[in-house]
Parts: sequence; C-alpha cells; structure tokens
Amino acid sequence: MSTTKNYENLLEVKDLHTYFYTEEGVVKAVDGVSFSIKEDEILGLVGETGCGKSVTALSVVRLIRSPGEIVSGEIFFQGEDMTKKTENEMLKYRGNSITMIFQDPMNSLNPVLKCGDQLSEVYLIHQKEFLEAELEKAKQENAVLKQKLSQMKQNLKTASAEGVETLKKQIKAIKSRIKTRISLQDIANRESAKLLDRIGLPNAETLIDRYPHELSGGMRQRIMIAMGLACNAKLLICDEPTTALDVTIQAQILDMIRELKKKLHNSVLFITHSLGVIYELCDKVAVMYSGNIVEYGTVKDIFENPQHPYTKGLLAAIPRVTREDRSRELAIIPGMVPNLIYPPRACRFHPRCEHAMTICQEIDPKLIKMPNDVQVACHLFNEDKSDPELYRRLTLSERLEDEL
Repeated sequence: MSTTKNYENLLEVKDLHTYFYTEEGVVKAVDGVSFSIKEDEILGLVGETGCGKSVTALSVVRLIRSPGEIVSGEIFFQGEDMTKKTENEMLKYRGNSITMIFQDPMNSLNPVLKCGDQLSEVYLIHQKEFLEAELEKAKQENAVLKQKLSQMKQNLKTASAEGVETLKKQIKAIKSRIKTRISLQDIANRESAKLLDRIGLPNAETLIDRYPHELSGGMRQRIMIAMGLACNAKLLICDEPTTALDVTIQAQILDMIRELKKKLHNSVLFITHSLGVIYELCDKVAVMYSGNIVEYGTVKDIFENPQHPYTKGLLAAIPRVTREDRSRELAIIPGMVPNLIYPPRACRFHPRCEHAMTICQEIDPKLIKMPNDVQVACHLFNEDKSDPELYRRLTLSERLEDEL
C-alpha cells in the first residue's frame, strides 16, 4: 500500500456501476454513483430500502458476491484504485485500513465460536503492535509487583506485631495482582472486555464466554460494532448499525463513533434510513434513490434548503412534535420504489414526482452543481429550457403509464 499522501479525498467513488445478473434479468443496483469522503469526515448515505446503499458499501470493499459484479467505475482509497487490486491485495486493506460493520449480526458472527474469541481475533490480526506494546507494559508492571512483594517479605522479618498484620494484608493484595503468565491472548481478551463495557454491554467479562445465539439481537449488533471499532481503521463503513437497537443504545453508539472520529481522525461512511441520525452525526449527506444519488452536499445545506423533489418528500415525511404539526396528516411520497430490473426510463423518480416533465422520460439527469455547492440530479434546474415541449408537465396518467 502507498504510504505517500498524494490524494485530495480519502475515498473517491467515480461513476460506479454494480449489477446483478439474475434469471429474470439484470438488476442495476448501483447505476452511476459518484461521491467522495475527505479525511476526518462523516458522509451519510440515506434512502429507501432497496435503493442500493448496502451494495455501494460492499462495492467499496470489493465484497460483491456472484451473481453480482462491479461492471465499471473507479473506487480510489488513499489514491489507490481498489477496482484494480487483486483479492490478496484487498485483504491488506480490509480490516487494517477499511472496516465494515454489517447490518445483520446473526449472519456475520460465527455461531460456533464464543463472542470473546471472535472479538479478540480482531485485535490479534489487526492490532498486534498495540497488543505487543500493552503486553510489554503488563510484564513491566508484573516485574515491579514481584520486586515490591520481595521487599515486603524482607520487611516482615523486622516488622512489629502490628506491622506484620498490615504487611500480610498488602502481600495478599499484591499476590492477587501478579500474573504467573501473560500472553497476547490475555491482553486481547482484556481489551475486548473493556471495549464491550464502553459500548454499554453489562457484565462484559461474562459475555465474552457466550455464543452468539445466547445473546439478544441488540447485543449481537453491539458485538459487531465492537469488532468494527476494534480495528481503528482509516475508513469505517457502518451499514445501518443501529437499526435493531433502542434509542438509548443508539445514542451511545453514535457518541462512540463521534469519539472514535475525534480521537483517531478517521472517516466514516454511515448508511441509514434515519434522517435524524444523519442530522446528528454526519458532515455531508448523499440522498440515494433507485441506484442513483439524487442530491449531495452538506447536512446543513440539504436539511435547511432541500432541492430535489425526493429529498423534499423525505424531509416532509418526518413526524414533527409541535402542536401545530401533530394535527396535520403525515406527508407521503406517492407510488412505489421501482423494480431495478425494469426501472422507469431516464429519471427513475419521475413516475412519483409531481413536477415530472417530458424531459424526465427522455434524458437521464446528471448531478448539477448549485451555488451553495450542493449537487442535484434534477431537470428542474437545467438552465437551457428553449424547447417548451421537453419541459411540459406530465399528467398523472402519463407518469403512471411510464411506471407500468
């Protein structure tokens, strides 16, 4: 891996296409996605189920399984194109430089290994230098304790009767702290228990001796999060890591990701359905719909002034807590998420969009840079509207006909 910094963005995805070749047809799960993440930045990827968020993340770490395939595009990490790497070369990046927290903990954890063994294995593989340094510290502390114990035994010979009792208690306490043998595995187990305690799992010392099926779904999810955090990678990809957790634990996990970013200055690609999580955690947001990014920019710009009709629909659908808003009906986006084997022509959102025009059926919109650096993929913002027919509003029947 290159150690010389000659890149502007830690991660840069350019025109990524990832397709799945099924018996029914070609599923264009990711169809021309581009985004970038700078060092010490959190990018949120948000959208409905099935829009291609997880496939995008799996493409970055080159974990697309058959019948899926990265058809075209470039994925630059620290200036290196991941699409050009062999599988053996990718093994050097996964875990060490790029870590992914997967969505389904039951399928990600090994059911026949104890949770502690799986977590400590992460430390042993990816944090060996850290463990060796901690092992050396532990050995030095052990040596100091042994020396102190020896001195106390010598002091017993000259101590008074009252002093002997005090020394015996101190000797007993020191003996309990002295380890007869310390290994890297012991240090890995210790760090695993500390990490589980940090993410809010009670009785971490006992949990490491349990199997995945003995834990609740929320506990398994937190074990997976701990495994991801243990790597201290430059890029952390979180694929909806807080979906199965209650709001209290969710807040703890988000705080932990913030703390990790602040301490290590790493970057995060955070995938979620929750716009609230995006607002609380992320610096930038990419709104994804049907395999495409439709709006991309800072969280502040997009939440305060959304441009794309789909983004406006998502934000309008967030329940409000004020008395006035509670009396109103919840906004919805009409229609259904399109079939990615037979997607609508051109703009994939136009059958559900009340602003759809003829051009939306004919030409695929590209991301347009707005004055505030937000990028929007929508024909509403085209400057050249010289052909009135192209910009004629579609009727509801025309939109539905194209969807079918």
